[in-house]
Amino acid sequence: MAAVIGASATFATALFQLVANARRQAAERAAGKPASSKSGSWLAIFALILAAAVGGYIFAEYQTFRDREGERGLRQEMQTRLRDIVEAAARLERAGLQRSDQAEAEARLAAERRRGAEGVAAVIGLPPCIISVPGSQSSAGCIEGSALHASVCAIIPATAAVVEVQVFTRPEDSLQPWPEARVQPGQDAGAAKFVDAFYERALGDAKEVCQRFVHWNSQKSRLARILVKYSL
Repeated sequence: MAAVIGASATFATALFQLVANARRQAAERAAGKPASSKSGSWLAIFALILAAAVGGYIFAEYQTFRDREGERGLRQEMQTRLRDIVEAAARLERAGLQRSDQAEAEARLAAERRRGAEGVAAVIGLPPCIISVPGSQSSAGCIEGSALHASVCAIIPATAAVVEVQVFTRPEDSLQPWPEARVQPGQDAGAAKFVDAFYERALGDAKEVCQRFVHWNSQKSRLARILVKYSL
């Protein structure tokens, strides 16, 4: 567009000068005067037209080159900004995930600590203790030496430290609340008792806390319960 405008203006100016020069020569011929030679002027005019065309073309190319360079720089800047935005979004996402994971871990730890303070319970039931009399079809009741042996085990986290193990026992058909059925290890609770100290047994990411129980009552079934409290 710049080349067209420059060439058009130059061409119009040159054409005006050519017309004016031709009229002047015609007037001189009509007056009987010899017409002056203006070949230098003609060459100068054509040179000016050519220079205007070439200059306009070069200027247009320069403008195009400068626009392309501007677009390239703008594109590179946009790509840089886009990379910055993507990296910032990734950092924010990682930070959010880390905060979320940390908050979730803290919530799980707090819940596990509450669970440990309240205690984890486990209950088993044992039938009446009856043994068969050898050489006959009859049966007889048990004595402490022939009592039923079992272990009551509660599962807690492997990293937990046992704070307390409470033991309870009552007849199976009893409606007595568990807090009122608490006994001490070694205490006779009606032909049944907990014996020895509690022991721990690993289970991968968890562990069992167990208490041994013996039962030799031949009349009633009995329930045995433990409540394990722990800390993390």
